[in-house]
Amino acid sequence: MATAAALAGAAMTAATAAPSTTSVAPDPAPPAPVRRYALEQLASAPYYRVTLNDAVYAASLRGDLGDLRILNSAGEFVPYSFDNTAAPTRPATRRPLRWFPLPAAASPGAADSALSVTIGPDGGLRAAAKPPPAATRGGDVIDLGADSPPLSALLIHLQDSSWQGRVDISASEDLRAWTPVIQAPLLKAASGDATLAQERVDLDGLRARYVRLRWPDGAPALAGIEGESIPVDATPPTRAWRGGIATRAGASPGEYLFDTGGAYPVDRIQFDLPQANTVAYGQLYSRNDARQPWRMVAAGQLLRLQGGSATNAAGDEQRNPPWAVPVDTDRQWRLLVDTRGGGLGSGQPTVALGWRPTVVTFVARGAGPFVLAVGNSAWEPVAVPLADLMAVEAAAPAQARLGQELAPMPAALAARPADPDSNRRYVLWAVLVVAVVVLGLMAWRLSRANSG
Repeated sequence: MATAAALAGAAMTAATAAPSTTSVAPDPAPPAPVRRYALEQLASAPYYRVTLNDAVYAASLRGDLGDLRILNSAGEFVPYSFDNTAAPTRPATRRPLRWFPLPAAASPGAADSALSVTIGPDGGLRAAAKPPPAATRGGDVIDLGADSPPLSALLIHLQDSSWQGRVDISASEDLRAWTPVIQAPLLKAASGDATLAQERVDLDGLRARYVRLRWPDGAPALAGIEGESIPVDATPPTRAWRGGIATRAGASPGEYLFDTGGAYPVDRIQFDLPQANTVAYGQLYSRNDARQPWRMVAAGQLLRLQGGSATNAAGDEQRNPPWAVPVDTDRQWRLLVDTRGGGLGSGQPTVALGWRPTVVTFVARGAGPFVLAVGNSAWEPVAVPLADLMAVEAAAPAQARLGQELAPMPAALAARPADPDSNRRYVLWAVLVVAVVVLGLMAWRLSRANSG
């Protein structure tokens, strides 16, 4: 009995001394720091506009920039609005353009055959006696004129009731050397009385004498082409570019993956192929994270050809123009290349991303300096419409710019709960104050006029 008791006691002691195997959940990872950037005010005003740079997109955790805030010197949030285009003071103008058919080139890098046009002393194009047959037409050339305004867009009106394909647009000053501008999709589909059409190609203020259209998917019948120009003071923000993005090989042949590294509103993508004399077809996909399925964004031709052709006397390499894509803030991207012709060969392509920077307009409530903060996962979108932010008679916002990065936001301030109605109250008070100032100024001018 004593022996059994001793054994039981020893067992209990050993059990007590044995290390516990119960798993303990690791502490959650600390939240990413909320980054802050100084806002440099260039003049004193009730409203300011600031254009976001790539550092803000890289720090944002949301595709809609909902984790962005503007704070005054007291640490108070001030109301703001997103605005991606400048409000035009004069409407855009459109003019019909005349185009001339071109014969199909023998290969993607081959020179144009006879242009089917004659060139006048002033550089203007005139139709030749016999244009190429419709079956052999591979492109079109447009003469914009000697002193034409910059083109913000081409509107290519398709005659067929059903057509879908791509157009490659290049520009030239002499009909010899051509610079790729963009590859864009066009679409027209009719069902009963309804018609769905995508016939607009944005050109970002293109300046050129001649524009060439090439049709990789076969030339459609055209009903007309219009050129759109907008005043200089109404142009959208200049497109920003981030290049040198490396890709990595995926699990499948011809698959290349890359990450944008931020919530960039991408609308242009340029591929730099690893080997010269490469022509291949590719499809582009995107998704926000690995939990989502891939979504196809664009498809088109990838090329890199040595120079020295009749249309490229300078010997520069010919590369495919940037692909136009719908605005996409996804971080993960996938390029799938058709490998039946050898794909892209050895090596991986690099990528350049283009986007129009977002403009933030905010009310300068309270004392400065003001600070832009971004990257708090607990913050929800609070931006208000620009029409609600701006008083009716308010002057145009003054320009501000992003300054140096400051120390991260203190955790206590970042964790402060937001009042969901505070922005609306601030907007109403700001609009009221600006309206009172405007009315006071009008009354003062009226009194001076009456006294005079």
